[in-house]
Amino acid sequence: MARPAALVCVMAALAGLLVHAQEPQQPPAFRAGTEAVAIYATVLNRGGEMVLDLQRDDFTVYDNGRRQDLTVFERGLQPVTAALLIDTSASMTLNLDLARTAAEQFVIRMLPRDRVRVGSFSDRVDLSPEFTADRDALLVALRETLHIGNPTRLWDAVDTALTALAPLSGRRVLVLMTDGVDTASRTTPDVVLTRSHTQETMTYVVRFRTTQRAVMAELPLSPSASQVFSGTSARSITAGSQPIQQLARQSGGGYFTLMQYDDVNTTFTHLMQELHYQYVLGFTPQRLDGKVHELDVRVTRPGVTVRARQHYLAAERTTGQN
Repeated sequence: MARPAALVCVMAALAGLLVHAQEPQQPPAFRAGTEAVAIYATVLNRGGEMVLDLQRDDFTVYDNGRRQDLTVFERGLQPVTAALLIDTSASMTLNLDLARTAAEQFVIRMLPRDRVRVGSFSDRVDLSPEFTADRDALLVALRETLHIGNPTRLWDAVDTALTALAPLSGRRVLVLMTDGVDTASRTTPDVVLTRSHTQETMTYVVRFRTTQRAVMAELPLSPSASQVFSGTSARSITAGSQPIQQLARQSGGGYFTLMQYDDVNTTFTHLMQELHYQYVLGFTPQRLDGKVHELDVRVTRPGVTVRARQHYLAAERTTGQN
């Protein structure tokens, strides 16, 4: 999350960008069945502020170590399709009101062409019926239909959301509001992390601090949860969030920590700005081998960092192609 000294700059940049918000660009066309690889990139300076004035020549993309020619380069306001899930398990009891408020701030900041589904996960995983731009309906779902349970099926929830997003086109995002603890999933972190290599979905995590007592309250109901924690220390609880951080990083998403005293409005202004103003890069791969390839996106400008997905699944060469 941006430091207080940088927040004024973030808000000023957003104010300038919103001048153009009434005329969003058409999303670049990455049609199903084509071989083009889409990459959504976020560029930040040392202060954590977004860098929004880069040109095509400022980016270099490598596919399995081979430099690629960019065939698509777009910047400016773009819509998103998102699945937003709140952890409503026992370990989140003290953070549940804050998480619900944070989710509402996400919905309030939706743009007209955004489409979102909201839901929750605890002993079960629930998602609202369809992706919609109806903010009122989404707010009602957040306020009236969230299921509160005891154990946590975090990785089952991620897997469910990835399945819901998979058939859609454009910029796809999973937003998780959780303490990072899983005590009851059938799906393992390795399965989800491997799946994310082949799916163009960015994961954004808004993580809440939990307590030993809250987590241990779930463990008797889920003996397998002992595999998540090597002990009962705060350090072991923190370790449970490491796969979630890895998922955010390798998918090109983001990772925020939200505390009770933090400014939720500022956090979500920053998050939504990032989602809507990423660079869109595309290239046509040279090798069509049906395998997972490693991606490396670099920026020539000094003093900045770039976040983008680290893998993609290459299409298989069809019969008759050279």
